[in-house]
Amino acid sequence: MEKLGIEPSLLLAQIVNFAIIVVVLTKLLYKPVLGMLEKRKKEIEEGLAITERMRAEAEKLGGRREKLIAEARSEARVILEDAKKQGHDAEREIVANAQKEAAEIIEKAKREAAATHEALSGDIRAEAINLAATMAKRLVAGILSPADQHKLIAKHLVDLGKAKGV
Repeated sequence: MEKLGIEPSLLLAQIVNFAIIVVVLTKLLYKPVLGMLEKRKKEIEEGLAITERMRAEAEKLGGRREKLIAEARSEARVILEDAKKQGHDAEREIVANAQKEAAEIIEKAKREAAATHEALSGDIRAEAINLAATMAKRLVAGILSPADQHKLIAKHLVDLGKAKGV
């Protein structure tokens, strides 16, 4: 081997040195590096597991959220329909009350008009009687004597009394 340039003592020393370095590196570096790699692998696996659980929960919550939104929308529709019904009922009630009040106002106006008509009719009759009496006095004063006037007035007063009684 010496002809090849290899000295057996140096080769043996290098093999022993290599073996020592391998043992030292194995004990000092390889096992801790493998431990760190294993620890990192576990952390990554745990992170992936947590991510998967979170994704599953997000999907579950998404479904629940959609369900809650659908329920809220249906409740909103029900509330809206109830409000519309109450509005229609209130409208009908208001219209009925307004019609009732209008009928009462019309009836009151009719009674007042009838009372006013009766009062005016009585006033017109009294005025007509006074006018007729005044005209009759002037006419009779020129034609009849005072005694005849008294007889005629008494007769007409009796006739008027009978007419008022009727």
